[in-house]
Formats: sequence, C-alpha cells, structure tokens
Amino acid sequence: MGKAGEYLKSAIASIRNNKGRSLLTMLGIIIGIASVLTILVIGDGLKATANGQFEDMDVLTIDVSIDESKTDKCFTPENMAAVERGMSSIYGFGPSINMVGTADGKKDSYTLFFTGVSDVKRFTTGNKIVHGRYFTRDDVDECNYVCVISQGAATALFGYEEAVGETFEATVGEKTKEFTVVGIREDTSMDKSYAGQYGNDPVFMPDIPYTVVPDMCDKDVNNMFTSASAYVHKDNKDEAQAKIKSVVENVMGLRGESAIKVKSTEGMSTVEETILDVITSVVSLIASISLLVGGIGVMNIMTVSVTERTREIGIRKSLGARTSSILTQFLAEAAILTSIGGIIGIILGLLFAKIVCMVAEFGFVVNPLLIAGVVAISTGIGLFFGIYPARRAAKLNPIDALRSE
Repeated sequence: MGKAGEYLKSAIASIRNNKGRSLLTMLGIIIGIASVLTILVIGDGLKATANGQFEDMDVLTIDVSIDESKTDKCFTPENMAAVERGMSSIYGFGPSINMVGTADGKKDSYTLFFTGVSDVKRFTTGNKIVHGRYFTRDDVDECNYVCVISQGAATALFGYEEAVGETFEATVGEKTKEFTVVGIREDTSMDKSYAGQYGNDPVFMPDIPYTVVPDMCDKDVNNMFTSASAYVHKDNKDEAQAKIKSVVENVMGLRGESAIKVKSTEGMSTVEETILDVITSVVSLIASISLLVGGIGVMNIMTVSVTERTREIGIRKSLGARTSSILTQFLAEAAILTSIGGIIGIILGLLFAKIVCMVAEFGFVVNPLLIAGVVAISTGIGLFFGIYPARRAAKLNPIDALRSE
C-alpha cells in the first residue's frame, strides 16, 4: 500500500475510534449541504415548471397598453372589435379586469375574485371546460351576467360539481347581482392553492364577460380600459407582434404619438428569472452560514485531536516522520470527515427537495454539475479548516511532544 493509502487508513482509523465526536463534527456540514442543495434544487424546479407551463401553451398573449401620459383615449368595445378585424393572425383582442365580491354557498360565505375577460380567453391553458361551455361573444356584447367557475367553486357554492344552469347572488360593494353558471372548468393549481387547502380562507376565481365589471361598478365601459391582450397561436406570435402596434395605432388614431406599448408573454421574462435567481442565491447564502459553522466545528475538533495525540505525533517524528506526512494525515482526516458529511447532506438535500417539489407540484430538476460542486465544496471546507490544526501538528517539536502527558 502506498503512502496515500497509509494516510487514508490512518485517518479512517482515527475517525472510527471517535465515532461520536466524528458524527458531531459532520453534523454542521450535513445540515449546511442539505439546506443549500434543497434550496437550489427547488429554485431550479420552480423555474423549470414555470417555463414548462409556458412551453405547453398553444395560445400566448400579446399585451398592448396605452401610455396615459400621452393620451386620454381608452379601448372601447368597438375599438377592440376593429383590432380583431384588422388582424387575421389572432383569435381575438380583449381586456382583463378584476373585481372582488362575496357570495353565499351551501355552508359558508365565500370571497370571489372575478376576472372580466373576452370570450377568447377560452383558448388559453387552464380553461379546460368539464361541464357546460365558456361564455360567448354575445354574452360579452349583451353584458350577460354569466360566469365560468372551477370544480372546487361549484362544489363549495352548490354542493355538487355539475352545477351548470345554477344561479347565485354576488355582492360587490353595495350592489348585488344574480349570476348564472354556464360552465365548469377543471381546477388549476392556482384554484387549489386559493381554495383553502393550505389553511387560508377559500377564494374562488370565476371568469365573467369583461362588460359586466363596469356595469356592476357603475362605470363607463368606453372610458375604462387602457390595456388589452391579443390571443394568438404560438406559431403566429412573431407575425402578430410585428403587426399589432401599427393596427392598434391606426384604430385608436394614435399613429406617430408613441402612445402604444406592446409586450409579448412567452416564458419567464428575464426580469422574473433574475429576481428568482437573486432570491435563491440570498436564501442559499443564509443557509450556507451553517457550512461556515460546520467548518469551524471541523477545525475545533481537529485541534482537540491534535492535542490528544501530541505524544503520538512526537513518537512518529522522532522515528523519522516528515512534517509533510503529519500535515497530510490530518488534512486527510478533515477531508474524509467533510466528504462523508457532504455525501449524507446531498442525500438528505435531494430527499427534502423531492418532497417539497411533490407537495408544491414543482418539477424535480437535479443538475449533475451542482452535485459535483457541492461535493467539491464540502471537501474544500475540510481542507481549508483542517489546515490550521494540521500545520500545528506538523510543526510540533518532537522532544516537547514526547514530554507531554
């Protein structure tokens, strides 16, 4: 067996002879590695899930807004219909507006977060109709008080899922109106998270014709909307985006005034991804403090080990052991401790991340380079924090070491 093998054998023997102390030494490393890895894997899973959801969408939106500092014009229903006629590459063009109300169900009163949209919202992901239908263009034009609700909302409000044709009264401010359910859509992950399954009060999110919102709030539908979205198939996105600004400017009579802004919704934006990366990095940095604590623990325990083995070191040096041999032996012991702790931390970190991703319905994405980096970091910690006690052991005077008790 070569010198390297002897060093490893000696280091492993020392660790086995002090199992309890070795375990406590590794604990800080295990916690630190597991914490950092869990956070990084969850962050990667969240980004992958968000981008994957956008990639699965056949219908994307192109958001168009009016700069209110340059004009006081708003999108009217006639304007939006004209934009649709001027663009054959889109399914439709309409606003999205919210209002909050309450409604009494079979057992309780519930908060309703209404979303007023155009009928073309039915093409987007998350609107799979399981009973009935989505509301129509006639419903929008005639300001019909109809709605599409989720499966969970139907069960809460009426006691059963197939509630097409049922009616309920909703109150917004001081105004109460009766809505007719025309469709039940499949619950989305957002519906489930808002439905009270995490202990919060249930909030349901019906879709309604956007014309209902100004009517319910006693506002003018022609003087309310400064933004709207074009719904377009992803294969036609580039063509639609190149043309829509010009069409909207012509319809609104705003050509040359730079009052129209266009933004495409496709995947996570650079800003959103950067924010998520920053949050992940900050939380990982906080978690990595435990790695620093673990490294200090390694240095502390190795220093104690040097003190306990001073006489052994003196004997070895008196028999001709080189300073570099003593240094290497103690560094090997520190590296083994942190490497084992790192491996255990990786296993626990991946396990915790898997559980969180399953519960939160995130993708579970493991980057092999990340794992390799974590192993390198844990070993590096052992070497870095093991240098001081190893150098202290290597520099002991043989005569002084032999005299120690």
